[in-house]
Amino acid sequence: MFLSIKKLSKNDKKICQKTISSKAIYAIVGDAILRQKSISIVRMGDGECKILKADKTKPFTAFNYMHNEWNKKLGIENMPTDILQKNIIEAGNSCSYFAPSVSGISLSDYYLYNFFKPRREYFDNFYVNDWTAEMIKRLFEASDGICILHRDYKKIISNFKKTYKFKNTVVFKGFPKNNWDDNEQSIDFAVKSGMQLVLYSGGPGAKIIGPKIAKAKNKVVLDVGNTLLPWSIKR
Repeated sequence: MFLSIKKLSKNDKKICQKTISSKAIYAIVGDAILRQKSISIVRMGDGECKILKADKTKPFTAFNYMHNEWNKKLGIENMPTDILQKNIIEAGNSCSYFAPSVSGISLSDYYLYNFFKPRREYFDNFYVNDWTAEMIKRLFEASDGICILHRDYKKIISNFKKTYKFKNTVVFKGFPKNNWDDNEQSIDFAVKSGMQLVLYSGGPGAKIIGPKIAKAKNKVVLDVGNTLLPWSIKR
């Protein structure tokens, strides 16, 4: 996403100055893994922004013009809009590190900051695109197992095993995360999995599972979103 050149408001300039870079995020995540510390990162972008601006009393259908099954694809099919909005806000406010799309500084459709409590710092939403395959590989090797929460987790785990040449044995477990109504099941699976690093992709309705999983001891939980599949094939 290209950013426009513009004069920033005083608040937007502060937000930019408080946004931590992708490589610094990597260092923080690596530190949490080695120290056996629980953290959660939640990312949000234009989809969540559109949902939060919607009428909470009506079913959310703003994505239907793109695809008739779009709500199903995003895991929010039949989810009441007010509950969806509440979950998104709770996820952004309760996670260890919040990563709203910095594109919102330039593009109003992505501007999320005003929906959430102010943070001392923010993470760069695009860290998932900036981390290299070697960086991802090292995180995996340093962690005590990887838990994948994604509807195509079997394919993703298979890809990781085939395309990454791990120096040591890396253990994977997975759960077929499909829709918002399996949130509690996915949380329970991740907590009981014995895996330290949890990567999840479940759409707007599942953002809340990251902070909830991180309440368990030693869980490092990353909201990777639809970049999870590209991660598995090294991009």
